[in-house]
Amino acid sequence: MNKDLKYWLAMNKVPKVGPVTIKKLWEHFGSARAAWEAKDDHFSRIEGLSKSALTSFLENRSQIDLDDEFRAVQQKGMRVFTLEDEDYPELLRNIYDPPPVLYASGDILKEDKKAIAIVGTRKASAYGKEITRKLAFELASLGFTIVSGLADGIDTAAHRGALEAGGRTFAVFGCGVDVIFPSTNRYLSEQIKDSGALVSEFPMGTRPEKGSFPRRNRVISGLSLGTIVVEGHYDSGAMITAKYAVDQGREVFATPGNVDLDQSKGPHWLIKQGAKLVESAEDVMDELKLQIPNSKSQTNPKSQIQMTEADYSNLSGDEQKIVSVLSLEPKYIDNISIETELSIPQVLSLLLMLEVKKLVRQLPGKMFVLY
Repeated sequence: MNKDLKYWLAMNKVPKVGPVTIKKLWEHFGSARAAWEAKDDHFSRIEGLSKSALTSFLENRSQIDLDDEFRAVQQKGMRVFTLEDEDYPELLRNIYDPPPVLYASGDILKEDKKAIAIVGTRKASAYGKEITRKLAFELASLGFTIVSGLADGIDTAAHRGALEAGGRTFAVFGCGVDVIFPSTNRYLSEQIKDSGALVSEFPMGTRPEKGSFPRRNRVISGLSLGTIVVEGHYDSGAMITAKYAVDQGREVFATPGNVDLDQSKGPHWLIKQGAKLVESAEDVMDELKLQIPNSKSQTNPKSQIQMTEADYSNLSGDEQKIVSVLSLEPKYIDNISIETELSIPQVLSLLLMLEVKKLVRQLPGKMFVLY
């Protein structure tokens, strides 16, 4: 364990003292403990230090219990990474303002440096959630760790797609890592801990606040080789994450959507500005100049599609009718019945069989899509 950990944790709790200031203090004094214990007049020698941040540091450090956060971390079994730790995530370390302290509930492994962020609106369309799940599934199958923010909509679909593939995923919080937000994703967060990590730079117990989420977004992009924006308005959090990715020298990707939907405007604007248009995991691999592996442990997304098409030839004539009218765009059961000229009881029975074969998925409201 880092012998100065409690000093890192204490510095991270000082109000109005951000990552850049803490990094400057650490670099100037040589250790977190030396910075914490330095005499007041020694701080005047540090160039570029914010006066308000320094004032807050000097006024508050005597009021912070050095052991309080350290005890909380130990009691809840959290892992903590600091900037001086060798196993601090390398991609994140290389951004301008890396979190001096990174809390993790779960594991961050060396192989997680092969990571892609997938972000988008909370008010996602059914199509947006389906294409997100598909992309996350394909990328996780290729060994990518999927990074997102645990929010409703696109984020949730990204985490679930990775988990369905048996892959790894990180959920980055805009609050304490022990504060599950939204609370409706509590069960999903438990699954993520078992196949990745819940991650935050905020002290334990920190409640979610609006101003915390832009900071969270820079960590999402900072942990990743690139960021995929699926759906989001011009001023959405997803677009903020894309901007951070650009500033950090990372790749930006976007998926095209329905031109009549407001949430398609952000990704379409990004594509017009030169973001890589993404329809499948192969587009991401091409842009990152990575080869799609041919192994039993990692699946080529194209071969998955070809295998699925081959499976269609083994379906009954009526099952093929059902499959032929479905896509990633949700379709109501009545419309499926009309287009296939089959009765609703027949369609229900056939859809059940196709669900068992993992060729079709049911969405709320008797809506169906291809798996």
